[in-house]
This record gives sequence, structure tokens and C-alpha cells, in this order.
Amino acid sequence: MVKWIQQKSNIAIGILFLITFVIVLRNPVEMFPDSIGYLNMHIIRTPGYPLFLQLIQTIFGDNYEIGIVIFQILLGCFSVYYFIHKLRSNQVLNEFFSVCFAFVLLLPFISGLKIANNILTESISYSLYLILVAKFISFFISKQVKELYYTLPILGLLLITRYQFIYLIPLALLMIFWISYQQKSFKKHALIIVLFITLPLIASLADRTYHKVVHGHFVSTPWTGMNMITAAFFVSDAEDKTLFESPLEKEFFQKTHYHLMEENMNINNLDLTTFHSPTQFYIGKFADITMGPIFNNGKEVLNDSLTKIERFIELDKMTRCMVKPLIWDNFSKWKRLYIQNAIHGFGGIKYVLLYFLIALYSLVALLKRDQTEYKILGLTSLLLIGNVLIVAIGMHAVIRFTFYNDWVLFLTIFVLLNSLNKKLYES
Repeated sequence: MVKWIQQKSNIAIGILFLITFVIVLRNPVEMFPDSIGYLNMHIIRTPGYPLFLQLIQTIFGDNYEIGIVIFQILLGCFSVYYFIHKLRSNQVLNEFFSVCFAFVLLLPFISGLKIANNILTESISYSLYLILVAKFISFFISKQVKELYYTLPILGLLLITRYQFIYLIPLALLMIFWISYQQKSFKKHALIIVLFITLPLIASLADRTYHKVVHGHFVSTPWTGMNMITAAFFVSDAEDKTLFESPLEKEFFQKTHYHLMEENMNINNLDLTTFHSPTQFYIGKFADITMGPIFNNGKEVLNDSLTKIERFIELDKMTRCMVKPLIWDNFSKWKRLYIQNAIHGFGGIKYVLLYFLIALYSLVALLKRDQTEYKILGLTSLLLIGNVLIVAIGMHAVIRFTFYNDWVLFLTIFVLLNSLNKKLYES
């Protein structure tokens, strides 16, 4: 009977994969402003996705677009299958809820973002993320440290594709310390702790080496400063020019702030006819602020003798230096913007309360009972919380950066229903 149910479940999941594959192939390939930068291996793009695109172009030639889509959906289906397999093998979900959850995980491929058809980093980072989360869950339940060793290369790929996943490192360390405390043995996990701590350095070295080989400069991808300074400029005021001693930084600030005020893109002078709050304006106009007054004035004040690549590098250095004083001088406004941006990323204040409540309850419950359900709920809620909180620091928390954990609430419901079903069956 059990084997029959498993076969039916596998068939159902296979049908979902087939339907997804057909839908993806019928949809057109979507190009975005960022896509060209990845295809042309631009200096401001991290190496993971451009290298993947170069590999596909080498294999498929002029038909590279169909090759990209096929690989992205195949990787996506494999990641979903692997996630489901790990949940079933650790007895987290039964066959019925496995099929339901597989459908939820496949939604980003067939609706909304339709990630398999996009030439953007999330097209592969979502799949890598699912595989990594499956490993995290398996380690947390089984306590087998080999599961974490397998995550290291996957997390390394994620970091050089989208650096937002850096929050997974403290979360992995938290799990390791929790298991080490339970087993009263920290020495057993010393090596994996060291490897996770050094992983950002290894990823940074890979990033710098890539840019040295491709662009001739041993630098980290030069765009972090631009992302970070956007919110700082948005909440700045004219008097902030006194924060900078460098004539170059002072000129850059004055010109940029003037143009932001002139174009009603500063919090002190906004046109809220379209947006109902400053935060919604910031989220909706983030790209316009960054690529408009900030980027254009940055290029203008830099030395004309610099090459295009050198301008990006110098602009990143300058904006990185300016971020901290601007934020500290306008910390109250910046903090309010950050919190509201994060709330938007969660989907509203009710979801903020829900996810934090789930995380807190699960962690407190784990102190009393080492139960699988609490581990799943605690870990997945922290995954979602960590992602939103780090994205909101340097970006607008829109769905493109937060959808990775849209399945968490569904998994929470399925896990609770599965647990209730087991108790009813046993009684």
C-alpha cells in the first residue's frame, strides 16, 4: 500500500514537472536592462551568472537563448525534486503534501516572475537556494555534518551570483552551535565552523580573480557602494555637504543632492501624487534615483582620463566612503525608511508579526523538545526573515529579491497538517 502511494505521488510530481517544462518552453525569453550586463560580462555584474551564460553560449552558439531556458528549467525541476526528496526522507511531509508543496515551489517558473524564461541571476539562484535549504534542513534534523560540507560549494556559487545570500552563513553557524551544544562537542564541528567563516573570503577572492582575468582589475564587483548610498542620498539634506572633506566627495554630494531636490526625488521634497508614502516612492523610484542623479553625477565629477571600467571602480570606492557619514547623520530618517522597506518586503506588518512569532515560538519550543516540526518552522522562518532584512539594507525590497522564500508559509501549513495527520493516525 505504501509503495503504491509513493508511486502515485511520484507520478503526480512528474506530471507537474512535465506541465511546467511545456509552459516554460512556450513562453518567450525575457530580456531586461540587467540582462545585457550579464551577457557582456560587465564589470558591475558578479561572476556566477555571466560565466554560466558564457558556457551556454559556447555550447549552443546562436541558439543560446533556448539553451539557457532549457538548462534553467531542468535545474529548477531537479532542485524541487531534491527538496521534496529530502523532506520525505526525513519524514517531514507525507506523499500528498509533497505533491502540494512541489506545486508551490514550481510557481515562480510558470507564473509571476517566470524565472526560467528570464536572463537574470534569479533564474539559477532560486534553484541553487532550494538545494542548499534542503541540505540545511537535512543537517538540522539528522545532525549529520556531511550535509553541511556539501552545502559549501553551493553557497559559494550563490555568493558569487547574488551576494544577498551572505545571511545564510550566520544561520548555518547558528545551527552548528545548536547541534554542538546538544551533543556537548564543539571540537567535532570545528572544521566546518572554520570553513563557513572563511567562505566569504574565498568568494571574495573568486570575485576579484574573475574581474582581474576579464577586466584587468583585482577588485570586488564595484556596485555595492551605489546600492548602499541610494537610501542615504534619499534621506539626506543640503547641510550634509559639511560631512565631507574631500573636494571630490563634496562636489559629488552637492550636485547629486541638488538634482534629487530638483527632480523631487529627495525625502524633503517629494511628489507623492502617485505614491502614498515616502517609502513607496523610494521603492518605486529606486532604479531612477540610482541610475539617474547619483550615477550621472558620479561619472561627471570623476577624472575624464579614466576608462569606463575605472570609472565604475572609482565611483564604487567614493560611494562606499560616503555611505557611513550620510547614514549616521540622518540615522533617524534612514532607520524609518529601512524598517518600512523591510515591512514591504515581508508583505505587510501582519506578516512581519506572523513570521517573527513563528520563529520565536519555534526556538523557545526547541529548548524544551528536540522536535522536527519546530526545527523546520524555526529554520525556514529565519531564512525568510534574514533574506528580507539584508535586502532592505541596500536595495528596494521588491519581489525579485524576496520571492526566494515565498513557499515558507505554505510549508509551515503543510508541516503542521502533516503532524496533525500523523497524530490522528497513531491514535
